[in-house]
Amino acid sequence: MSRSLITLAALIPLLVAAVGAESLDRIPNPRARDGTWVTDMPGRLSPDTVARLNATIGEFERTNGAEMAVVVIRSLGGLSIDEAAVKLFELWGIGKKSKDNGLLVLWSTDDRRVRVEVGYGLEGVLNDGKVGAILDGYVIPKFRSGEFDEGVLAGVDALLSAARREPLELPSQRSESYQDDSPVISMILLGLLGLLPISAGSFIGFRKWRRYHRRRCPACQMPMTRLSEAHDNAFLEEGQQAEERIRSVDYDVWKCGACGHHFTLRYPKWITTYARCPQCRHRTKSSTENTIVAATTASSGTAQVIETCAFCTFHREHTKTLPRIQPSSSSSGGSSGGGSSSFGGGGSGGGGASRGY
Repeated sequence: MSRSLITLAALIPLLVAAVGAESLDRIPNPRARDGTWVTDMPGRLSPDTVARLNATIGEFERTNGAEMAVVVIRSLGGLSIDEAAVKLFELWGIGKKSKDNGLLVLWSTDDRRVRVEVGYGLEGVLNDGKVGAILDGYVIPKFRSGEFDEGVLAGVDALLSAARREPLELPSQRSESYQDDSPVISMILLGLLGLLPISAGSFIGFRKWRRYHRRRCPACQMPMTRLSEAHDNAFLEEGQQAEERIRSVDYDVWKCGACGHHFTLRYPKWITTYARCPQCRHRTKSSTENTIVAATTASSGTAQVIETCAFCTFHREHTKTLPRIQPSSSSSGGSSGGGSSSFGGGGSGGGGASRGY
């Protein structure tokens, strides 16, 4: 009898989580529901906050062409928030199909986790480090003090500002992002761009100098050497070697001949068919899409998406909804950017950041 009671007691938290969890395919798509951008299943956000979010995101979509969804659920039902965000992103097709410029803010209230998922088309302005810094600076402090409406609003405003390339004050990032210009260099570039007609060749030349200029060892201040491709693999992890092999990322390893100190710099390729894998987090995921039922002006369609990773064992097949083709007569307006039957058919790049509070 006592063993049965112990077993039942152990199962109670799992049963409670299952009751509170939402199946991803049952979460209402706000675009298909009423042409808005926010789904708040537990009702944790005030009506004023939801209205402001819809107006802000709708204006962003009209002026920038990118799309954002804000989703609040009770429980992840055993999924990691990273996995749930990728699946929901792909299920709804957030962002424009040809640009993959979507954003998803997913908040699981019972799990106390927040995730921002970024479409590949926006990873250049919203890399993982910057998204994490936005969560650390604008969202998580508010959530920890119970100011959930304020945290969501501040986070969305900061994400949209970054997507517009507007100046944004951020705390120090947890990990260094080697592909981003430092604040000093960015300020110099902005000043020069405002005063001088810099050619594309000059910009490319600056980027080459920034990557290959001589560096001094941070440990002993002696000159460092950039290792050749034939020798830097000894200092790279297997996943990094896979990224170099498929040419989605290039790595430079700098080593000090005096004290042996070394560090690795990461340079993602601007143009690649690979995205970040949700399992191993390397930029090694490829996907193919085959139309099952073509979309028409009267109904949406479906397509089979097959995703595989060139490094780890990740493999996923799922059916994606193709948005209904909009009639040629353009119509816009409404404070929430309403009227569209769904999102634009974009895909996730697997980038973004997650935080607990």
